[in-house]
Amino acid sequence: MLQSTKRKNRALKILFGIIILLIIVISINFIPTFNLKTTDMNMLSGEWVNVYYESEEAAAKDVFQYADGATASVAQKLGFTEKQDINVYIYDYQNTMQTKKYGLIAPLLNLDWYIGDNIETDVILTSPANPGEVHDYDNNKYAVLHEIVHAYISVINKDIDLWLTEGVALYLSNGLPFNKEFIYNGIPTYKDTCSNNPLTFSNCGGYTFAHTYIEYLDTTYGWDSVLALIETEDYESCFGKSKEEIYNEWVNFISNYQ
Repeated sequence: MLQSTKRKNRALKILFGIIILLIIVISINFIPTFNLKTTDMNMLSGEWVNVYYESEEAAAKDVFQYADGATASVAQKLGFTEKQDINVYIYDYQNTMQTKKYGLIAPLLNLDWYIGDNIETDVILTSPANPGEVHDYDNNKYAVLHEIVHAYISVINKDIDLWLTEGVALYLSNGLPFNKEFIYNGIPTYKDTCSNNPLTFSNCGGYTFAHTYIEYLDTTYGWDSVLALIETEDYESCFGKSKEEIYNEWVNFISNYQ
């Protein structure tokens, strides 16, 4: 009995030690995410956004001029009449940007396509001067507006469904022209549109289809209803129909897309 108790105590100590070690490792991993600013960042203050950048000044100013000018129309479209606390952080290298979201482990995740993101009202972006292996200068530059739309949406509803926020960001910024032939690869299921998993969104064709969902809502029910949905996510009050009924209407819309 005594030996059994000792073994249990030893096992508990080992388990406790492992838990403490995991907590320490996880905490260390996320240290880069605690502060989005890096050493000696410079700042550009605009009418609609602020941009912080490292050493790639020319590229940063190019992004700033585009972002501050283009943000006016999308911010106003989302119901804003004045500047919000929207900050864009531009990092010289993709690895640095990625660590600001996922911590020190990010370079090991092989996210070569991942050049930008938003963390509520903060936007993180890889400098167009060093776009990485998958993208080019323009891809990185113009991606900033997509993330800024997300940032402004987060002011309205910080917990908004992924399908909606991505759809609106694509619709107002960089959604590609839709071709009816895209449906031959499969239309996202209703379950897909309810998922908040970024990988599910990407794998189901969200970047191809989501903006047409917002297009359908806008052309059928009006932009004021879209704004109300962004804020409340209450389909019944906004459209008098369930979320699944709206999904079925949208499927019919893209199946007969002109």
